[in-house]
Amino acid sequence: MASTTKRKWLEEGLNVLAASGAAALTIETLTNRLGVTKGSFYHHFQHFRDYKEHLLTFYEDERTLQVIKSAERREAPLDRLELIIQGTLHEVSQLEVSMRAWALQDLMVRSFQQRIDQRRLAYLAELAFQLCHDRERAQRIAHMLYSIFVGSQHILPPVQGEELEALYREVERSSDFLSGTGEVKHNGKEA
Repeated sequence: MASTTKRKWLEEGLNVLAASGAAALTIETLTNRLGVTKGSFYHHFQHFRDYKEHLLTFYEDERTLQVIKSAERREAPLDRLELIIQGTLHEVSQLEVSMRAWALQDLMVRSFQQRIDQRRLAYLAELAFQLCHDRERAQRIAHMLYSIFVGSQHILPPVQGEELEALYREVERSSDFLSGTGEVKHNGKEA
């Protein structure tokens, strides 16, 4: 029998969610995909609810807290924002869509998704504030950027790559982040 780490169970859970949605997330599906027995599952988790809590915490850590931590390694607020924007461009995140669908059906998932959304929005608002020095405006900018991110995943086909980047750049231009002229420069060139 193969040895399966707790992290592997959690990674596989996210893979199942992304591929097939919450209805497919069962102990049996996970054990089949990992090639292990149910005993292996219960070695790491007391019951499915325990697994679900660990999975949601893992998702929050990997998809929000680690992204913020990575961005914080950058010195300038615009560089932090750019890192976040670039991270959303080429990855169609069916996982994000599946999580939001699951949150509509499950109160525990909904509470995690609300907390994740609030953390993401708060971080974007703080970055925007550091650039525009107006709290209300920073909140609106954060909501615009985050709405583009969430909405782009729900349009069929999803908006991604250059098309998604153009939407973000339009918000930056209209938000007048740097100079009051509406011109935002990235990598030394006008965006």
